[in-house]
Amino acid sequence: MSADGSSTPAKTGVPALLADPNYLRIWFVGALTGFIRWFQLLALGVYTFEITNSPFLVSLVPMLWGLPLAFGGPIIGGIADRVNRKAFLIGGIAMILTVAAVMAFLAHTGELAFGHIAVASLFSGLFWATDLPLRRRLIGDVAGPNLAAAMSLDSATNSATRMLGPFIGGVMLQWFGIVGVYALSTVVYATALLLIFWIRLPAQSVSAVPPSLFRDLAAGIRFALGNWELRRVLAVTIVINIFGFPFTSMIPILGRDQLGLTPSLVGFLSSLEGAGAFVTGMTLAVIAKPGFYGRIFVGGATGCLAAILYLGILAAVSGGPHHSFIAASLTLTAIGIAMAGFASMQSTLTYLNASAEYRSRVMGVLALCIGTGPLGFLNVGWLAENFGLPTALTVMAAEGLFAMLLLWYWGVLKR
Repeated sequence: MSADGSSTPAKTGVPALLADPNYLRIWFVGALTGFIRWFQLLALGVYTFEITNSPFLVSLVPMLWGLPLAFGGPIIGGIADRVNRKAFLIGGIAMILTVAAVMAFLAHTGELAFGHIAVASLFSGLFWATDLPLRRRLIGDVAGPNLAAAMSLDSATNSATRMLGPFIGGVMLQWFGIVGVYALSTVVYATALLLIFWIRLPAQSVSAVPPSLFRDLAAGIRFALGNWELRRVLAVTIVINIFGFPFTSMIPILGRDQLGLTPSLVGFLSSLEGAGAFVTGMTLAVIAKPGFYGRIFVGGATGCLAAILYLGILAAVSGGPHHSFIAASLTLTAIGIAMAGFASMQSTLTYLNASAEYRSRVMGVLALCIGTGPLGFLNVGWLAENFGLPTALTVMAAEGLFAMLLLWYWGVLKR
């Protein structure tokens, strides 16, 4: 009640979320682990190129991060409905904390090789595979009527980590080497682990007679494919993860090989994509209306592919290092702006169109679609190895735009 006896309106949207300690803890765990994800991907990409000089091996690192999503996403979604989610989170972060500590030790002793990076990337991808069916599911559960704002804010935060992570990764690699990269990763994962113990999760309903896990997963897939909105989300997600997102693995090569930048400037260049996505994601969290969610999603995906196509052309025809750097910076910012429209609506549309009993499993199916990304990393890595970076980016983006055209023709993008 206010001083004059009238009722004080309840907070809604982002202010309500920021006043909820439970949401803030889950959100902050995502911010910490997301920061390390992009921090490591940039640093490991630059480091791999320096020790191997192979674009294909550079693309192999994020491919190995994405591989567990394809195989583990739906299974993790099914398991998340059967176990204590807090314990699941604790176990996942304890596992990846151990991996980071071992890698820091190997780097310190001088024993670190690309094979170790490849194995650690697989474990990192396994942890990443828990994010959609577990952590983002929990965000939806605690957000209540503020779902769209919660998902957009989480997406904007992920974009902020894509902005800060690569930049700090480049600086850390230049100043402290690969030892510093894994030492900081260990500290951040330890902080996230401590934070998880303070999270109070909503009660879970458990079936008295749990059905078969694989039968349950199959039911989740059938549910997703039987819903037009979910089919659109899943189809566009596959296109972007095969023909769009893999361009990020080529940024270290663009910076180091074509522009001759230091690791810190390569990190800055990569961070601009996250900067554009962060500003746009925060804007969408405040102003996006339900009637426009689908248009924002499809428009963002199409715009992202078009901007990557331009980046490929730019890499082939740009006229000098300063012109190339400025033009590449502006193009990467535009890619981030478009990517934010796709990413912020991806989880929102999935959660809204899945009934409560299927949400973890449908999020797992979404993780499976994201897990098609390794095909794209193999594609762009092979193209860059054999035909050069400009051709790789141009051909990949053109393939993606053609795939979007086919989805429109087949009636997947518009009812």
